[in-house]
Parts: sequence; structure tokens; C-alpha cells
Amino acid sequence: MDNTSSSRNGTIQWINGSTSNTFLRQLPQIIYYEIIGFTALLTNGLLVYIIITRRNLWKIHNVKLCSMSISGILFALLFCIPYPSVVLDNTSILCYLQSSLRNFLMSCICFHLALVAIGRAITVAIPFRYSQLVNRRNTWICLVLIWIVTFVGSFYPVLTFRLLKRNAKNLCVKSGIATDELIYNICFYLFYYLSPLVVMLICHGYTFYIALHHIKIIDDQEHSASDPIEKRKSQLIAKQFRAAKPVIIITGTFIILTVPYIICSVVWLILGSLPYNLRRPFIPVIVNSLKASNYGLRELAFAYPAINPLLYMWFNRDICREIREAWKRPMVQIPHSRTESFDLHLAIHSL
Repeated sequence: MDNTSSSRNGTIQWINGSTSNTFLRQLPQIIYYEIIGFTALLTNGLLVYIIITRRNLWKIHNVKLCSMSISGILFALLFCIPYPSVVLDNTSILCYLQSSLRNFLMSCICFHLALVAIGRAITVAIPFRYSQLVNRRNTWICLVLIWIVTFVGSFYPVLTFRLLKRNAKNLCVKSGIATDELIYNICFYLFYYLSPLVVMLICHGYTFYIALHHIKIIDDQEHSASDPIEKRKSQLIAKQFRAAKPVIIITGTFIILTVPYIICSVVWLILGSLPYNLRRPFIPVIVNSLKASNYGLRELAFAYPAINPLLYMWFNRDICREIREAWKRPMVQIPHSRTESFDLHLAIHSL
């Protein structure tokens, strides 16, 4: 009996020590995720609040931004902020659902970005049919499909092949059979991450090309042939840069923060699945890609949901104007007349 209790106590102490070591080892990552989580909660929550509380912002484009910001809020609440509890308690349901929640909300943001890019391309390509294609009904259908498709694709493993390995002794199953995981991850990264990126690049590239073409036509009409050629070129370049600035910054930020993580993840997944004879020359590439994707690039990619709302608030004139007006508007209007001051004094003392 004493031997049984002592061995049980020893096991408990070993588990507690192992958990403590894991927590200390991942403490920098935990602090980073907490900062990103609360920042994403603040920025996305502010954007949603501004759009919902201002009726003049209830436009189709802003509805897409609101839906995208809700996915950012859920990313903060379900993945970033609870991250310490997942590290300390590997028996929680969040530990089992952690990777699926992450994939679901990150891919949901990617699909929203692609939908916004498609809307802008339609505006430029077929402006007279824009109201027929991009209306409230079609927008809501697209948003519902985005949430459903990303949810099904992200939670497919926990509902199928990972569920088979989950039992009372192994509650936090993060991977299933190697072959199933390989096929799933490659398909997921290609369809849910790279496909929206390709759509964004095509749509924004087309929009940018048409915008530059119109700018050149307008510039030729505004300036006479007697204007200096160098002056006209510099003015045209300045106009082109102003037109391309929002597209370059929004798309460039997404590419810089997320694409390196996606590429490294796909590289080590594909090369790591090769037979040993074929895999052997690529072992340094596999190791470096794995290290980069798990330590550094992943954290960089997960910072995008916190930065994304700031970019759209900055380049959206209506939202910027509402923020400036709300900032300038005083919290309490100070009375100027003596009668108003007396009434305010009575009201305060009557509380």
C-alpha cells in the first residue's frame, strides 16, 4: 500500500515538474501570444464597434470588414489569450482543438481578404453590373459560405482520423496517422492559404492595372502638349503611387507576414514525406524550414489579425472620418450660460 501511494505521489510530482518546465520553456511565446491576443481584441473590437454603431457605415464593403474582424476577435479569444491554459493543462478541450481553431480563424481571414479583392476587381471591371453582383444578398451568401467552408476544412481532422486516437489516456491528440496528416496539411495549405493569396494577387493586380490606365488617360486630357515632358512624368508617377498605395501596403503586409510561414510549412511537409533515399539530400532544408516555421515565422503570421484592422481603418475614408469625429467630440458638453450651470449643479447634487 505504501509503495503504491509513494509511486503515485512520485508520478504526480514528475507530471507537475514536467508541466512547470514546459511552461517556463514556452514563457516568451506565451507572453507574445497574450500581447497579440489583447491587441487583436482591441483593434478588431474597435472596428466592429465603429461599423455597428454608425448607420452610415452599414455598407456592403464594411459588412465584409465587420465579418473579418469578428474572426480576428475569435482568434484572440479562442487561440491567443487561452494559450497559457493549454500549456499548463493538456487535458483541456482547447488543447485538442487548438490547431483546428487556429487554422479555422486564420483561413477565414484569408478568404475574407480574397472576397474584398474580388469586390474591388468587379467594381473596376464591370462597374455597371456591380450592384447586381455585389448586393447584400450575394454578400451574405458569400460570408456564410466562407465561415462554413473554413470550419469544415479546419475541423475535419478532429472529427475523423484524429478522433480515432483520442481516449481517456490521450485527450490532447494533435496528430493522427502520418499519411493522413500529410495529405490533409498539403491540401489545406494549398487550398485555404495559397488559393486566397493567388486570388488577391490577381484581383489587386488587375485593379491596379486598370487604375493606372485611367490615370494616364486623365493625365493626357488635363495637360496640353506644351507641358514639359519630365514634369508630366513626375506628376503621373506621383498619381500612380497614390492610387497604388493602399493596395501595396495591405497586400504587401499580408504577404510579408504570412507567406514565409506557409512556404516553409509546405516545404518541410512535402520534403519530409519523401522516402529516406530521396529525403537525405534535403535534410538541412527540412530542418531549417521546420525551425523557421515553428519558431519565428509562425508568430509573425499570427500577428496579422492584430494589424489587419488598423490598415483597413486607415485607408477607409468613412471609418477614418468617424474616428476623427468621435475623438474630437467631447464626452460631456460643458454649459456656457449661468442658468445651465445652475441646472447642472442641481442635477449633480440630486444624485
